[in-house]
Amino acid sequence: MRLSYLSEKFKIILKTTPLMQAQLTEFYSHIPMRAITVRFFNPFTGDYKTIECYRGDRKASMLFDFDGVGKLYDEVSQSLIEL
Repeated sequence: MRLSYLSEKFKIILKTTPLMQAQLTEFYSHIPMRAITVRFFNPFTGDYKTIECYRGDRKASMLFDFDGVGKLYDEVSQSLIEL
């Protein structure tokens, strides 16, 4: 069996520190539901790359629900996948 690559596709995962509900809402509000252009540093080649990507999977799990203060979410993540 031989491995041969057909193409290369990037997936960028954005992660945060623990967030309160208002911060979580603000974080997701800055990531549009349409295709976006992202410029990032590629550590394998050592240079910057620009890709068109869409919003993929997201993960948010609640840690605590404080009475009168709000909800605290653990590391929130959002993936951006190349078109």
